[in-house]
Amino acid sequence: MVRRGATLTAVLALTLAAGAVARAQAPTGADAIDHYPVAEGFYRPGPPPNYHVFFTTPDGLSCGIGPNGGPIGCDGVPLEAPPGTNQTFLTSGGPAEYRHSPAPTFTREGVDVLPAGYRLENWGASCGVGHQGTVTCTTYGGHGFTISSVYGVLW
Repeated sequence: MVRRGATLTAVLALTLAAGAVARAQAPTGADAIDHYPVAEGFYRPGPPPNYHVFFTTPDGLSCGIGPNGGPIGCDGVPLEAPPGTNQTFLTSGGPAEYRHSPAPTFTREGVDVLPAGYRLENWGASCGVGHQGTVTCTTYGGHGFTISSVYGVLW
């Protein structure tokens, strides 16, 4: 009986820990970026054809959107992210996650800042910058993330 109780406690703890990292559904308001106008500027560095989109936020965070649902992400995490993580990462195959990357994946020199209230799209995926310093990115399958310097929501 003690073993069964310990097992149930462990399962509950893992379920709660996983819930803190990724949600099953997008939070209320995450679709607000769908109504933002698409920004114009230098967001596709490199020689054509370049199918990736990169941007920086007004706060200096570097992010990118790969074609056909990803990868999508930012080379940064909020303060509440697990220790040792340095990247917010998303593909259409599952919920967003914080992870460690040995090198920046979504940083490109010379790309334009994506202003607050605007979004970028790339073949099924999009990212927008909110007026409160948040970045929201979504892709196929209802997956996405919203991050700021202090908090994040992954789904």
